[in-house]
Amino acid sequence: MIKSPIKVKLSSTVIVLLKWGVDKLPKSINKKPLKNYDYRVMLVKRSNQIKFFPSAHVFPGGAVDENDNSKEWEQVIEKPIPSNLSIRISALREIFEETNFFLDKNEKLINDKNKPIIEKLQSDLMNKETSKINNFLLNFIKDTGIKLKLDQLYQWARWVTPILGPKQTHRFDTYFYVIPIYQYPESCKIDGTENVEMDWLSPEEALEEHRIGKISLPPPTWFTFHQLLKCHTIDQVIELAKQRDSLDILYDPIMTKPTIPSNASTNLPQERYQVLSGDYIYEQEKQKQQQQQQQQQQSSGSLTNSNSNPDPNHKNRIITRSRIGDLNDQFSWIYEYQNNIPGSVDSQYDGANTILPPKL
Repeated sequence: MIKSPIKVKLSSTVIVLLKWGVDKLPKSINKKPLKNYDYRVMLVKRSNQIKFFPSAHVFPGGAVDENDNSKEWEQVIEKPIPSNLSIRISALREIFEETNFFLDKNEKLINDKNKPIIEKLQSDLMNKETSKINNFLLNFIKDTGIKLKLDQLYQWARWVTPILGPKQTHRFDTYFYVIPIYQYPESCKIDGTENVEMDWLSPEEALEEHRIGKISLPPPTWFTFHQLLKCHTIDQVIELAKQRDSLDILYDPIMTKPTIPSNASTNLPQERYQVLSGDYIYEQEKQKQQQQQQQQQQSSGSLTNSNSNPDPNHKNRIITRSRIGDLNDQFSWIYEYQNNIPGSVDSQYDGANTILPPKL
């Protein structure tokens, strides 16, 4: 768990890759010819009633709850038990709640025979009061006698919600998982509450729809698609995901705005930075936090001084701008990624940006 002045909650999100070209695709699914890729990625459109990124397209997921931490889950998981089991269980549960399919053994768990049971399970899980005292999902899987395999969830990254202001009550430490599926889950549908639409898009398609303003992508989602952009096959994604899984890559951004000289033009574009590890602004802020902690410990004689100075040329940041000059409108957001940190796993994506068409 990361150190933070406000509470941090664990959560998960899942980048579901569907090998394209499979049969039995429903009429509602993306039927455009797929170019340059052999897979598409599931995205859900959040309800406009959601406070955080309303109406944005995101990967499905949600917070870890009390039931996900039950030790009894080990009874229904194939051995060896994978790491961070409670977070993986939350991924399993959230995908089922939001899109009505299971990340493993879906055909065995959902079929015409147990349709009434599944519908009741969905209803039970949506009832937050009774869910607090009943582990409905665990009990359902126990009753089936089926053991699940969750080690095919590969950890792509962890994204921590930045500190946004004094009214913020918590942050999320979200584990981004990648999982491939090779058959379209026929039971798949959105919940109609938190999410109102489902789309399947290739990395290229998702970035293009964001570029033209058709969909809104939060910065982590946009950046993830840029990381996937060079992976043209599902096998390439899984190979990269395995490498990233071993690195436990953490993005813990600090929100900041550029310093504007007093004599600067008032017509400068509005910008907001999410600075990441290695960026000189990030390292300066971390040093300030450490110094504050050390000053609090001074009375105990444990005060130490940091002599390292961040390189002022180092950048690792996502820059958010508005195509209409209004950063309050998330649908107008466009991004640029800068990274010149030697040896950084993401320096290969330096220069990624939302390229807008030239004005006529």
